[in-house]
Amino acid sequence: MEPGLYFELIRQESEKIGFLIEKDAIEKFETYLLELIKWNKKVNLTGHRDERSIIANLFIDSLAFHKAIKSFSACSVLDIGTGAGFPGLPLNISEPKLSVTLVEPNLKKVSFLHHIIGTLGLKNVEVLATRIEDIQKYEYVPRAYQGVILKALRLDICLPYVRPLLDENGMIVVSRAKSSGKEVGVRGITIHERIPYRLPFGFGERELMILSPTCT
Repeated sequence: MEPGLYFELIRQESEKIGFLIEKDAIEKFETYLLELIKWNKKVNLTGHRDERSIIANLFIDSLAFHKAIKSFSACSVLDIGTGAGFPGLPLNISEPKLSVTLVEPNLKKVSFLHHIIGTLGLKNVEVLATRIEDIQKYEYVPRAYQGVILKALRLDICLPYVRPLLDENGMIVVSRAKSSGKEVGVRGITIHERIPYRLPFGFGERELMILSPTCT
């Protein structure tokens, strides 16, 4: 695929999910994609290898989180298990005022995160090279994130560590395959909203769940 086509695909597909991004942000996404492909040849950053899979499953799926974040006006989010930066970095690229903290224990992935943040000149982004279980060791970590975002981790495992990091009115946003109608089987949360959306290029239907911890 010619690099110029990346620009148009990202622009078109982001519009389809209801999010318009500026030209300079799309150019950053192009650079991000090319760097991700280059690094992925040496370091296992993600299982998504071809351009369309990366655009759909990583970029567009990450941008969809804006649907949830805007619904409760979050200005700061904690991205747990971000891997190669998803969904946190696409959210910051498209909305630079959003403060994003990326949590990732794999040091090779952390190296990529620092590389791409520097290459793209991103601001309001911090990387914590740790597991969520150990995050309390970082005394300077804020204890009042307005949003915690999870893309590929089990909520039941993360919830005890997430709860102390949330603002009093903070929410958790989880991405998963479109609901089969079953409730989430995790005690201690309230489901506020489900937001369905469709990934491009036939990669299927997804949904965001907006959750808040409850007293148990």
